[in-house]
Amino acid sequence: MTPSAHLMMSWLCGASTVVTKRERILITLAGLTPDLDGAGLLIDWLTGTTRYYQQWHHVFGHNLVFAVAIATCAGLLAHTRQARVWLMSFVAIHLHLFTDLIGSKGPDGYQWPIEYLYPFSNTSLTWQGQWALNAWQNQLIWLALLLACISYIRRKNISFFELFGSKLDEAARSLCIRLSARYFR
Repeated sequence: MTPSAHLMMSWLCGASTVVTKRERILITLAGLTPDLDGAGLLIDWLTGTTRYYQQWHHVFGHNLVFAVAIATCAGLLAHTRQARVWLMSFVAIHLHLFTDLIGSKGPDGYQWPIEYLYPFSNTSLTWQGQWALNAWQNQLIWLALLLACISYIRRKNISFFELFGSKLDEAARSLCIRLSARYFR
């Protein structure tokens, strides 16, 4: 799954269950955090000699211990509805893991396993039907997520662009509303 799909999916988890911008942002960020273990890609690129990305992506951030820790942090940072923020953060992280499990095969055919029980077990989760990252299934899911996000702009006047600042959020909402009024009366 692409980072933009993870972002929209995580934001929708928050937008569908909580009221405040802060809570939506906490849940969205929680849903994105499993990919922090992909930071090895930058180190590999800078050094040119390491292979941290291949070795650690889908390990440190893609497991149950990490999910509980991040959901707990999100819940504690929420000013209100802490239990709901914890739960929806936990759900957003697991949606991230699930979509990686079903749709993250590399161009070389390598299936990214999920080390769900790390550090307690080295057992990897894989699915033989895993489709490629650029497969039509992922593109269709991405489109469905985008349409759901547009629906939230039209119905509730909120968008995932709130993560990037009020000016960008206002511009995105305004554009969506203008286009909707013009093409979808």
